[in-house]
Amino acid sequence: MEWIDKMPAADREAGREQRNETERDMDSEGRGDGGMDKNRQLLYEGFLDVIRELTDTAHQIRRVEEEKAVAVSHRRHELLDGFIKKEQAGILKLQGLDQHRMRLAKRLGWDSLTFSQILEEVPPVQHEYLKMLFLELEQELMRLIQSKELAERIINVRIYELLITVERKEGILYDNTRTVNLDECSRVNLCDRYV
Repeated sequence: MEWIDKMPAADREAGREQRNETERDMDSEGRGDGGMDKNRQLLYEGFLDVIRELTDTAHQIRRVEEEKAVAVSHRRHELLDGFIKKEQAGILKLQGLDQHRMRLAKRLGWDSLTFSQILEEVPPVQHEYLKMLFLELEQELMRLIQSKELAERIINVRIYELLITVERKEGILYDNTRTVNLDECSRVNLCDRYV
């Protein structure tokens, strides 16, 4: 996952440009359907559209995660509710798109295949374009996971800071190892929940 962080944004954009160029080439060659009948071609194009939508949706969710992390790091906790709602809507969309992808894969005869195995099934003219789409989706999902983990770490730090502040106001004192004197907790409900 670290190699994605080291991949400059310009390279990611170049990958998108290369994908778009390959798609234009396929369009000029009649999509290079390799003898696909009309129905299968429509299913295949629908599959490509869903992969692109999955990538775009993962990108949108990642941006929300990044904005959420920035808001929390700047102590703008009042913004969290809006970010969480956007994130939930994005996740629901992602799940719906993935279900649609699985239905299309099943109709194409790829229901039990991994992306690597699908690449082995398609004609060579479609292989490179599909490979670029899969790679772009994989990279975006990996970046999403990293952004989510970062946001969770920042939120956990803020929760910890808040807990310490509340505990100090309640008069709970810790030693350097964060060990609580349980005799002090007898008068504080907070200790019942968190100690």
